[in-house]
Amino acid sequence: MNELTLPITDLKAKVEKLVSLHQQLKKDNEQLSADNSELQKTIAEQKITIDLLLNEKKTTIETLEKHNKELIENKNEEQNKIVTDTKLKINELVQEIDNCIALLK
Repeated sequence: MNELTLPITDLKAKVEKLVSLHQQLKKDNEQLSADNSELQKTIAEQKITIDLLLNEKKTTIETLEKHNKELIENKNEEQNKIVTDTKLKINELVQEIDNCIALLK
């Protein structure tokens, strides 16, 4: 009987060790699943944040482009006004010169 008792005791110890390892692996698996769920939730939140920031960036770029266009238009208008005013001033001076020449004759 002693010959059978030793292998049975070894087998029992090995089965108990396997059961213990199985339970530990189940706990580890549950923890990893919970961690995975948390990470998936974090990823989803970060994707939302990224989308919001991209939309904000797009809006800012559009606003800046519009403002830049307005500045360019205003600058062009100012330059046109300066050119027009300068032409008028030159015309006035030419008329004065013509009047002076007419007086000299």
